[in-house]
Amino acid sequence: MIRWLVVGTCLLVAGSVDARPKPGAELALADLAWPTTTHSARALTSAAVLRSAGQRTRLGKLAVGTRIAWKRIVAASDRCGAYLELEPRGWVCAKDLAPSDLPPVAATQADPAQIVDYILAQTRFGVRPQGSPAYDSVAAIERGRATKQLVGWTFLNDTIAAVAVVGGSVFVKTIQGYVAVGNLMARPASDFEGLPITASTSWPFAWAMPDERDARVAVRSTPSAKAAQVRELERRAIVNVLETKDRFARIGDAEWVAVAELRIAKSSPRPRGVRADERWLDVDLDQNVLVAYEGDKPVYATLVSTGFGSTPTSLHRIVRKVALTRLVSPAVALGTWDVPDAPFWMEFRKYYAVHGAYWHDSFGKKRGHGCVNVSPRDGRQLFDWTYPQVPVGWQEAEGDGTPIRIRNRAVPDPPWTDYDTDPPVPIKAP
Repeated sequence: MIRWLVVGTCLLVAGSVDARPKPGAELALADLAWPTTTHSARALTSAAVLRSAGQRTRLGKLAVGTRIAWKRIVAASDRCGAYLELEPRGWVCAKDLAPSDLPPVAATQADPAQIVDYILAQTRFGVRPQGSPAYDSVAAIERGRATKQLVGWTFLNDTIAAVAVVGGSVFVKTIQGYVAVGNLMARPASDFEGLPITASTSWPFAWAMPDERDARVAVRSTPSAKAAQVRELERRAIVNVLETKDRFARIGDAEWVAVAELRIAKSSPRPRGVRADERWLDVDLDQNVLVAYEGDKPVYATLVSTGFGSTPTSLHRIVRKVALTRLVSPAVALGTWDVPDAPFWMEFRKYYAVHGAYWHDSFGKKRGHGCVNVSPRDGRQLFDWTYPQVPVGWQEAEGDGTPIRIRNRAVPDPPWTDYDTDPPVPIKAP
């Protein structure tokens, strides 16, 4: 009888080399030296999910700690020795997994619902634009010897490990060391979210958007800034747009609002190259409004933040999605930043993505950024809805995904654009 000797997850045969399982042969738990009580396989690392066993084409990655189910185990002749075929798709090297008696479950960093709760529960601290020195100890502060210089838009953890007062200034201990409180800004995440579009939705509609965060939008009796004010709209109140005249929009009987203080959502024709049954996204740079469509039917609309001339008009497909990632400024950027735990990255072009933003609540206005910022709640909605789909427990997925059109008045019907096309202007922020 030929007996198998298992070292880690690499299969070795005691006896004839010819008795080694042929690549593709199905294996059992015992062949991996996994116990019969195994109910799932736990990812030991950000394990690559491959299109087929032993091939290099990657579909995505598992999140560390995710416990996955599988369809079957097959032998391989490479360093892995064996691959597991996952539900619903893809293959993972057995060496990147460990047996678990527990049922399958997604790691926290790969569960969209938990990510939203995690982001909204925190108030992160961001370094002010001018930057700040950081110190590794109180003694270093007293000696004036900074360990590092943090650039603006470096975000820190929400937990303060210690507080020190040196020379009348307050310093807090963070993941980057001690930083002066005066050089930090608290950044609570926005809980704003868009709205589903139903058969009863009246098009076009708009969100009220005053210039100042705490201000309100005046509703006037006629389309004139000098007309009597009849009431006010709260920030982001939703109204129907019945007609427009003289730079004003009528939202009711004898009720007019300046168009400049509205963000108007209008239905838009499907771009060329998008199938009639396909999901796609439409981003209006002038209005900072995103509308999601299924074919010609709008299904969701929300406010976004795009860039001051730095978000390119174009037509792409989403090619990569990451549940939670770190954003670090590339060499081509005008500024510098370091943003941990950016949620729901949906990349469509080199340097550009739709992604959740917890560091501001300016949705409906430009932020000087190149990417399309959405709120954390909207990020989850779009992340779950768009393609490539990210299976439960995966940290990221790659593939030919959902089309996204980015347009403005000057370029209402942009052409399909290559992923590697250079930015039209140097990008400024994430």
